[in-house]
Amino acid sequence: MKHGILNLLIAACLLTVHTSLNAQRETGSRLGITFSSLGTNDIFGGLSNQHYSLDDKSFYALGLTYIKGINRWLELDASLEYARYKMKVSANVYPDIFVFIREQEMELSMFNIPVTLRANFLKYFFVNGGLLIDLDVSSNNPYIENLTGFGGIAGFGVNYNFDFGLSVFLNPYIKAHSWINVKNQQKILEKGFRLGFAYDLHRIIKR
Repeated sequence: MKHGILNLLIAACLLTVHTSLNAQRETGSRLGITFSSLGTNDIFGGLSNQHYSLDDKSFYALGLTYIKGINRWLELDASLEYARYKMKVSANVYPDIFVFIREQEMELSMFNIPVTLRANFLKYFFVNGGLLIDLDVSSNNPYIENLTGFGGIAGFGVNYNFDFGLSVFLNPYIKAHSWINVKNQQKILEKGFRLGFAYDLHRIIKR
C-alpha cells in the first residue's frame, strides 16, 4: 500500500515537471536538489508522554525541488524529499524504579512532500509556507506510531541567482509533521536549514 502511494506521488511529480516544460518560458521554472539538516526534532503525544521518551539525535533530508514562477514576486515550490531521523529512546520513570528498558537508538524514515508558496522581496530574500504531506516508510517498532499524514511548513530564506542560470538558496524552516492524522496521536516539530541548488529549465531546453 505504501509503495503504491509512493509510486503515484513520484509519477505526479514527474508529470508536473514534464507538463511545465512547455510553459517555462513564461513562468521561469527551475529544477534543483536540496539538503536539509542542522536542526532539532521534538516528538510529543501518544505513549511517549507516559512510558518512555524520544529525544532527537540527528536527521537529514535529501530532496528534488521544482520552483515555478507565478508572477514577478511569487513562486510555487514543490519538493519530494527522503528524510531519515535518529532518536534516543529512554524509560520515562522515576529514578528509583527498576525497569528493563535500557537506553537505545531508533531510526525513522519518511518521504515528505512540501508544497509551498514563496514570496520574494528586497531582491535576495523570501518567506515561504504551505502544506506538508508525510509518508512514513519506517520499519515497525514499538516506540513510535505511523506518522503518515498532513502537516505544515513555514520559513524564510535568502536566494542568489547567477547569470548562467544557477540559483542557490538557504532556507531556515519549521515543519509540523503529521498534525492531521486520525490513526495516531504522535507529532513531530522539526526545525532545520534547507540548502538548495536549482537551475533554469529554459536554459536546459535551449541547449
